[in-house]
Amino acid sequence: MRSGALVVLGCALLACSASPPVGVSLRSSFSAADPLLEALETLALTSPEHLFSILNHFPLPLKPATPEESHNAVLNLAKNYLLPPEIAAVNVGLALHAASPKLAAQHIHESGREGCKDWVDWYGSIACNAEELRRLVEISVAASDSESQPKMKRFKTDHMLPLQPSLDAPKWTAIHYADPTVPEFSSLHGALLSLSLDVEYVLRWARPVIATDGPYLSGFGVALDLKKMDYLAVDDRKRASSTSHDDPSSKSQEGNESDVLSCIFEAMSYIDTEMEKNATTNNPLSTEEIQDLGLKATSFLALLSNPASLPSSCLSGDSLTPLHVLHTLSVNFPRYAASLARKVSVPDTVRDEVQDNWGKAAMGVNMVWVNGRVLEGEAGIFGLLRNFARERALIRSLVELGLSRSQAIEFVVHPVHSGPFDPPPSKLKVKKGTTFGSAKLFAQEVLHTENGNNAEVEALNEGQRGYDIPPKWNDLLDGLVDSSDRLEGGGVILWRNDIEEDTRYAGWGTDLKQLLRMHPTQLFSPYLRLRVNVINVVLALDFSQPRFFSLIASQVDSIVTRGFPVRWGFVPVSTGDGDGLKMARVIYYVAQKFSPAEVATFFRSLSTAHMQQNFPALSWSFVHTAFNSLGTADNFADIASGKVPSVEEALESARRWARRLGVNGKDGEGFVNGKWYEVGDNFLRDLQNEAVGQMQLLQELVYLEELTGASVPLISTFFYDLPTTLSSRNPYIFSKARSSVHAPSSSTGNLKIFDLGDLGKRTGWNPLTCAWVTSDAERTPVSMAVIANLDSVEGQALVQEAVTFVSRKGSQSRITFLHNPSTGSPGALNDLETQDATQVFITEGIKLRSDPQARTAFLTASRLLAREAGLRPGEQAIIVNGRLIGPFSPESEFVSEDFATLEAYEIKKRVGRVAHAIEEVLIDSTELDALAYANLVSVASSIIYADQQPDPSEAGLFDSAPRARTSSYRLLSGSYTKFEFGDRENALTHLVLLLDPLSEGAQKWIAILEKHEELFPEVYFELYLNPAQHSEIPLKRFYRYSIEPRVKYDNKGNEIPVQVTFTGLSVDPIYTLGMDVPPSWLVRPREALYDLDNIQPSTLPPDGLHALFSLDYLVVEGHARETKSNSPPRGVQLQLTTSSPIASDTPSVVDDTQVVANLGYLQFKACPGTFKLTIREGGGRDVYDIASVGSEGWNSPSVEDSGEELTVMSFEGLTLYPRLSRKPGMEKVDVLAGLQQRPGHSQTIIHDILSKVSSLFGSKSTTEVAETGARQADINIFTVASGLLYERFASIMILSVLRNTNSTVKFWFIENFLSPSFLEFIPHMAEEYGFQYELVTYKWPSWLRAQKEKQRIIWAYKILFLDVLFPMDLNKVIFVDADQIVRADLQELVDVDLHGAPYGYTPMGDDNYEMEGFRFWKTGYWKDFLGGLPYHISALYVVDLVRFRQMAAGDILRGQYQMLSADPNSLANLDQDLPNNIQRDVPIFSLHEDWLWCETWCGADRLHRAKTIDLCQNPLTKEPKLSRARRIPEWEEYDSEIAQFAGRLAAEGKIHSSVATARSDVLANVGLVQPAHHDDVGTSEGGDLQRSHDEL
Repeated sequence: MRSGALVVLGCALLACSASPPVGVSLRSSFSAADPLLEALETLALTSPEHLFSILNHFPLPLKPATPEESHNAVLNLAKNYLLPPEIAAVNVGLALHAASPKLAAQHIHESGREGCKDWVDWYGSIACNAEELRRLVEISVAASDSESQPKMKRFKTDHMLPLQPSLDAPKWTAIHYADPTVPEFSSLHGALLSLSLDVEYVLRWARPVIATDGPYLSGFGVALDLKKMDYLAVDDRKRASSTSHDDPSSKSQEGNESDVLSCIFEAMSYIDTEMEKNATTNNPLSTEEIQDLGLKATSFLALLSNPASLPSSCLSGDSLTPLHVLHTLSVNFPRYAASLARKVSVPDTVRDEVQDNWGKAAMGVNMVWVNGRVLEGEAGIFGLLRNFARERALIRSLVELGLSRSQAIEFVVHPVHSGPFDPPPSKLKVKKGTTFGSAKLFAQEVLHTENGNNAEVEALNEGQRGYDIPPKWNDLLDGLVDSSDRLEGGGVILWRNDIEEDTRYAGWGTDLKQLLRMHPTQLFSPYLRLRVNVINVVLALDFSQPRFFSLIASQVDSIVTRGFPVRWGFVPVSTGDGDGLKMARVIYYVAQKFSPAEVATFFRSLSTAHMQQNFPALSWSFVHTAFNSLGTADNFADIASGKVPSVEEALESARRWARRLGVNGKDGEGFVNGKWYEVGDNFLRDLQNEAVGQMQLLQELVYLEELTGASVPLISTFFYDLPTTLSSRNPYIFSKARSSVHAPSSSTGNLKIFDLGDLGKRTGWNPLTCAWVTSDAERTPVSMAVIANLDSVEGQALVQEAVTFVSRKGSQSRITFLHNPSTGSPGALNDLETQDATQVFITEGIKLRSDPQARTAFLTASRLLAREAGLRPGEQAIIVNGRLIGPFSPESEFVSEDFATLEAYEIKKRVGRVAHAIEEVLIDSTELDALAYANLVSVASSIIYADQQPDPSEAGLFDSAPRARTSSYRLLSGSYTKFEFGDRENALTHLVLLLDPLSEGAQKWIAILEKHEELFPEVYFELYLNPAQHSEIPLKRFYRYSIEPRVKYDNKGNEIPVQVTFTGLSVDPIYTLGMDVPPSWLVRPREALYDLDNIQPSTLPPDGLHALFSLDYLVVEGHARETKSNSPPRGVQLQLTTSSPIASDTPSVVDDTQVVANLGYLQFKACPGTFKLTIREGGGRDVYDIASVGSEGWNSPSVEDSGEELTVMSFEGLTLYPRLSRKPGMEKVDVLAGLQQRPGHSQTIIHDILSKVSSLFGSKSTTEVAETGARQADINIFTVASGLLYERFASIMILSVLRNTNSTVKFWFIENFLSPSFLEFIPHMAEEYGFQYELVTYKWPSWLRAQKEKQRIIWAYKILFLDVLFPMDLNKVIFVDADQIVRADLQELVDVDLHGAPYGYTPMGDDNYEMEGFRFWKTGYWKDFLGGLPYHISALYVVDLVRFRQMAAGDILRGQYQMLSADPNSLANLDQDLPNNIQRDVPIFSLHEDWLWCETWCGADRLHRAKTIDLCQNPLTKEPKLSRARRIPEWEEYDSEIAQFAGRLAAEGKIHSSVATARSDVLANVGLVQPAHHDDVGTSEGGDLQRSHDEL
């Protein structure tokens, strides 16, 4: 197979014989927009704040008559407001028609009044001119009836006039239905702008669309893949009627760059005579020639950098720029592969540089950085424009602080933000001096202070020594706290085990060098037998929650039993005087009176009792029973009520321990050698990761002999005694990474960082001009805004602590205060009681007391900022350089020592890095004064770290960590592999690409970059080539990417439709056309007269082939979760319904789907518009309500606040994050509940423990789903057909089904793969023969590993999406291969009892004995794996969709696919191998052998019993399918009938004649292919036989 491909590439493509062109265009199926409104809307997408200003110029003096005039009118006005990058973005947006979905999503409105084309809706009253509007407003304002008016409905497509920040929303809303071309627009627009701030101005286009035919689109790619031709799959109809096109006049030429490249290659000599001989004799490329193709492409580009070495006859202006050449070479690579391999050598200098770079970046990897930020996902113009807009805003915000553009970019990519950091003291000039209590040694290390007041700390210092720990370990050591109970005098922690003392560890050694003999993956495992308490885990648990009994008795005990090197302890804690306190007393009593073994038995008893009875809440009867079994004489009630002194002493110590460490144990909290974690689903994973990191540090210190045998007694407290470890912990200071993505989010400690500049614009608070209390340090990089109710005692206490801290020697902070009064408080800001606190108002204090306007502005800004920060009235918090600390709970405290700890932590974690980066960036600049320095560091710090925070959806779904920017690409060598474009100094954006020049990703990226000057002004590019070594031809496709910098017009001012064209293709190969579209697009071919799966240029007419594709739908996808647990509400069926502004319109269902367990994923398809998201009738609706549609991101407003509507209005589709809440009484109900785990699937104890990590593709056992919906046909059949040949087979299969049943039949076709001719033909056939049909589709989810080959994609669609591909009310469906003949009534198969299995397949035939050597399932892997189970064929199967969804079979199949497909050599026959591989988990009911017969595998003696006949491929004879089909008697009859019917339709002009099916006599000439020898199919001992599979 491979050698054949190489012959094609090495030989056929060298002959660039002229060929007819292949053109492709793509048109939107959505309504076309008015050109003027589209230009305005495109401008609004780029710069929404300028839309209303530009509308001030409308209507224009001369109404635009053409699209060109409309676009130019808006662009000319925009140049007065927008900068060049934004103007370019508008131009590109117009070329992309980026705004057309938003306009298509809007309705056409009418005023209802004659001649009124532009009007304002004022609460149901229509104003067609300014006078009417003013009169309506005056009447309403005079009546003061704003609250009695109905709330005006808003749409996502509306435009709102930007308003100044205000605490109160406008009282009134005016909706302007605008037509900016009519005279009335100007007066109404002006009148609305002149109204008071109490009136909100909403702009809505009156007539946004003008035509039903959508615009021609760009922003997509087209590939012509060279087709593998193992079997003949060319439709004989074309062969019978084709003619040769050798007319020289039909020859077309490639573009100028291609001509130049061909000229250069032709002028070049072969590397040696052997290469020349291979080329002359048309030998295929050898493995050696293929291996260095990437290096040769890189060398060729390096060669072109010296034009003197090239033939002068080939030079032509700019054609030899590296980008042009690389683009031409890449997108036409098959044409140049042989010349590149045989004429270009690799200089040692290039090879050395590439190999040197391979040591810094993985060979052949593609990566893209935008201002140092790694760009995730595939290249695409829509995402690129969005990212560039984000980057321009970021850099401009830094430029506003005084940095130049180049300095701003150097600052954001500075390596200090992403690497280890050891702050140089000389830079920050931190003064030495006072120590702050709980800041302990952490403060000494960072602040260089001395401590002379804390005797306990002094005592601890006695046993300390310094260790030389490199900065790379800083992140590991951040936030460590002494979680031992030494400071409480011991007795607080109840240890489950002690590795140094327990006899079970007596055989372990104490040699620390044992760490050096362990692989990092074995450090946290029973393989490490070191008798030292290396890892100390302390859990703070509230035992009023029975789940913690199981944690101790099951998981912890199992880990101890298996010999993991962990010392486990726990502290019973409680909040208040409830059950938690009583349980703490009981547990301390048991621990004091009984042995560790008896304590363990006590916990096991409690755990077992609660689990067996499935008690979610604490049962005191179980506690009594377990306690009494211990046989103590003490009274249980006395113990629980606090009458045992020793227990009360322990409890008091535990309270001190809990206060010191800031824990309450309510949700479970744990410390791993002092590192805090939440005890949730992922705690054991977090423990493992943390323990491995800590032991790797110890490993390094042992290797460096920093730790020796003498250090063994210190190891158990090693991390507690480090100078950077705190003695106490305020939970608000240290950012909290949730241990489980399925755990509810807590406000305590979660990292939330605001961009202070952006926050100021939204609230009116300016951090650069407000007054600050400043420490006496030379520099104050830390800026804290204390938010509190300054009229309250608690607020004034926080102010006092802040002032006390900042006034201390050594502080590097400045502090300001913001007033957040409680609800009902007048917010008067009465005189503060503390003299020091008023220092903050030194600058503005007089104004605040004497100027009511200034006082009001301050109070308003304070409350707005508090609201933006998510604080309720009266809540207290601190914003430190943009990071929100709090809100503080009423019972918590934040004292001056905590301020010191916060300052030190922020300096080490973030602020110190920013200060260092700024000082390096400004090293040659004028020194800043103290105020400018503080302003720059505080705001820049907020900008850079707010930018690093992952999107809430990423954090919620994947627990993503902050993403630091990096300049690691600068480590790459670039003498021969680096190319630069653009103005580095003045660019707002630096785009750096690391590309394999011969990769599919590079084909798209280079096509975009080639037009960079027009597409992206003020962007600087660096391109590094990173070639790979290859074992086969890397690119087997021609590629074009459609992107234009601006709209092109004809001489009448109309837009010239965009078209992608391939010219100069070799005429001999057969190509398959594939569309490379954005992930949110669902496209299908609309018009094409030829088979797009089998394009053979030699059979095309001189004018070539043109294919028109249609963008039919946009993808609406999402991730649903439950409100409390954040877990996926799997099995819930959702639907999109229409939403109309007309109340009388009845909503209809647009699409429906089921939420799958994989990330709670859901998917709809929809056109632009506004829809409602609802739960389908059935089990889901009984259990859940929709709490939020989730259309505004992860933290979207609730349904009560924003309704159930969502709007699809972007070419990038829409991602939803719906939240579903359980109805009362349904807290434990599973929509799919009821299935029991299949026997024989128990898991090991350690697997049970470590699998607590929530798997990305995990699935749980499930149950019953309600069967609802309208009645479908009796027989439902789905099939896949791609290419005219298989569509022809499908037509015959349909006819054979219909001839053998009296039941109603509906056919379901996967739309993704159908041709225009079939889509044109099938409605006529359905009408003629009386069947139903429907097209279904499903976009491949981004989180599921994709397939590249079209054949494998088709196989995947047959099995991976059965639960979501069809409407939810379809109960059973049968898959029938397109090339089958049906001889029985398929109603029998519908009625077959599957005995609880979700689907039924026929086992592979076993009685055609001449094929025995090809039965791969009877040898090797499959023989062992199946263990006697049959291997089934996927040509025919029946699916019970209700049962399939009940048991979440789709989730299981996708999970197994995701795992197996990681190996590209697995799942050779994807649609067969996958269900057969997983049939022990998703059982297959084996259908009787008569249900499917094929000549390849089945004996001829049972052909007469066959209910269906499949044209299976024959790996022995490789006989064409048409030849085998002809031997089936009824096949010719059906074929002839279909051909006659198609011919009649063509004669009547109902379809194109090219779809007329050939008569059966044409098939008689189809010959046989030479049989293959048995040896052609190789085997290896223990391996699988190569096997054939149907192409579909």
